[in-house]
Amino acid sequence: MPELPEVETTKNELKQILLNRNIKRILINTNSLRIPINKKKMKQLEGYKVIKILRRGKYIKVFFDHNYILLIHLGMSGRLILKKNTIKFNKHDHFGLLINKKFLVMLNDPRKFGLVDVIQKKNLSNNKFLKNLGVEPLTTNFSPIYLKQISLKKKTNIKNLLLNQKLIAGLGNIYVNESLFASKISPFLIVNSLTNKQASLLCRKIKKILKNAINYKGSSINDFVLPLGQLGKFQNEFKVYNREGKNCKNKACNKKIIRIIISGRSTFYCKKCQKI
Repeated sequence: MPELPEVETTKNELKQILLNRNIKRILINTNSLRIPINKKKMKQLEGYKVIKILRRGKYIKVFFDHNYILLIHLGMSGRLILKKNTIKFNKHDHFGLLINKKFLVMLNDPRKFGLVDVIQKKNLSNNKFLKNLGVEPLTTNFSPIYLKQISLKKKTNIKNLLLNQKLIAGLGNIYVNESLFASKISPFLIVNSLTNKQASLLCRKIKKILKNAINYKGSSINDFVLPLGQLGKFQNEFKVYNREGKNCKNKACNKKIIRIIISGRSTFYCKKCQKI
């Protein structure tokens, strides 16, 4: 958390706030994020205009009208917040983009796994955080054929495969849980046994659930808010995630949702509806 829908929605709101605006000042309150914030590099963004904002996996790329790009990752608990009429740092505020005296975009990250870095445009394709990311799940490159290709010689379970950012960029624990339930596939399924029918259904459900989540502005869990202050609402649509001990939402099922741990992550599923 945040995952692709939350990052995509954050990116969309950042475009409303930052696009075609000059960054007056960079404010830095800490060096305690995933990597130390390089103040000298950050100063190179001051005075320049934001011309484009894109998402890649769970990363946000802010392009300026010179040779530099601001790279942002929200980590496990980060969020970007628009502040008005103040440049005061609150608890867990680490980094800010000052637009003018009235508007400031601040990175707040209690667990400090977030990241901000400045990279040159010419080095974008070789950036160490981006170069090994897999296909985007909302593109045509993510297909049943691709799912089968990355599954054929692997003996891992389907959940771990879907969470592998080197294979599929942006998928996270929430939406993998929801997609597997929608596809009636057990998280324990060993991927080299994935059938063509299962691959086709799973690919379709992943795309549908991600698109629906983006329409709902993501999921607000653990106080996650979007830059303009709204909460996401997709958590109200969960079928299995965070529903341990509750009745399965399939009308023909009389079982309850189970929570187990797979590779250190909470996994929610229905033993009756999701088959190996």
